[in-house]
Amino acid sequence: MIGHTGEETLPQRAYSNGHEASRVHAREARTVKTRLIRRSSTSSTAFVASAALMLSLLGLAGIASIALDPSGFEQKDPSPIAISEDADPIPEAVAALLDTASSLHGTIDTVAYQQDYQGPPYNKEAFVYVPDSYSPGHPANIVYLTHGWWGNAAGLAAGVAPVVDKLEASGEVSPTIVVFATYYPDRSFATDDYEDDYTLNRFFATTEIDTLISTVESRYTTFARGDLSDASLRASRRHRAFGGFSMGATTTWDVFALRPQYFYGYMPMAGESWIGREEDADEERIGQLVTDGALRAGYGPSDFRILASVGSEDPALWDMTPQLDELYQDYPDLMTEDSLQVWIDDGEDHSMTSVCNQVAHNLPLLFPST
Repeated sequence: MIGHTGEETLPQRAYSNGHEASRVHAREARTVKTRLIRRSSTSSTAFVASAALMLSLLGLAGIASIALDPSGFEQKDPSPIAISEDADPIPEAVAALLDTASSLHGTIDTVAYQQDYQGPPYNKEAFVYVPDSYSPGHPANIVYLTHGWWGNAAGLAAGVAPVVDKLEASGEVSPTIVVFATYYPDRSFATDDYEDDYTLNRFFATTEIDTLISTVESRYTTFARGDLSDASLRASRRHRAFGGFSMGATTTWDVFALRPQYFYGYMPMAGESWIGREEDADEERIGQLVTDGALRAGYGPSDFRILASVGSEDPALWDMTPQLDELYQDYPDLMTEDSLQVWIDDGEDHSMTSVCNQVAHNLPLLFPST
């Protein structure tokens, strides 16, 4: 029930898909992109290419809504109709979450907090999945997840919570609390231009996440054990992770770049880093900005784990590949096959189905059962 609690590629780089441990180099991923774009020699294939380009401009950057209907975990099509400013997806998403929560072993709580943004305070809610194995006084791992453009926390929770619940029930992960949060101060900030989101993504990664950690980890027993001091949050970072889908993945890369002292695990799903966007940074500069925080902190490859993932049919793969290659090539001592892992969800696209598959693959790698 819901309750209230106030990609030249390194020759051995591995990209594993959802059915077998096949190895696909990032250069091959770029070839896939070229093939898709070049299927435009006829009028029908020109339409395919145009559609692919639209998806790369829309879906890639973080695009499709994760508002759910109660019958399944499919996103709305990323079209102007789907993002009508008159359409409020929250009631439907909350209804889906209520329905989902009733069948879980664990519970879904709501946590309210206030966040100042550009002046006024906004009243916000996050949804917290609490596993059945959780016991107050006994520390649990914690993961913070956020959605993509036009999405919302309730829709994300409705899709992903059952996956986490199944992992918990089967013993595939150790006790883990999952916080589903939104980077929108309120729905008026969800515009028809996904690029508008990045200011909010950056704010969430650098400021609001601190508010959320303080709110949630003062109410549940995590490895910080209620001590929210900087020293305590740093000391407990191995048991804390951040992830997100699409623009939520963009947020995740910012968290790694700018808040690595508080998180060990990162799950950027179907989205690349936008850091350096204001200076029109190239891939080399993006790599510098992404790794700067970890390097300044003196971290090595055993001090963090990035589990980047994306569907094989998701246009986001095209944008993620060159950035991932840059990280592997320019920072081989930091970005190893252990610290930066890439998983391809075979046959899936920019969808909630793929989000669920990615969480099911990644979470046991972050917090395996002990």
